[in-house]
Amino acid sequence: MIMKKKSRMVLILAGFACILSGCSGSGTDAGNEYEIAEAGTWEDGIYSEMAEGKKGKFEVTVKIQDGSIESVMIGDNEETPDKGGVAIEQLPDEMIKEQTYQVDAVSGATVTSDGIKDAVAKCLEKASQ
Repeated sequence: MIMKKKSRMVLILAGFACILSGCSGSGTDAGNEYEIAEAGTWEDGIYSEMAEGKKGKFEVTVKIQDGSIESVMIGDNEETPDKGGVAIEQLPDEMIKEQTYQVDAVSGATVTSDGIKDAVAKCLEKASQ
């Protein structure tokens, strides 16, 4: 009986530790470690990667000019206009403005947002080498 109580307490404490440490497994950086140089130092060029959206894959192309993000272009996709489409409209401008892939996801379009952010991060990795 005492052993069951101790085991149960250990499980409860482990659950709280997991919650407090933020180990939900979601988000662009979950499981991904990017090696990206500082903004302004990226090698000029055009870089493309595939993004995984809610409705399938689509191409993301990043143009680096003078070491900075000049454009983020989203290819043909099947994303829902009022959800994933909002992320497709908003995120590229935010990334150009902030000069990073690390921008806030669009509410209701987390999968598409994360896909775009991951693809841009991979493009910036290529531009960092």
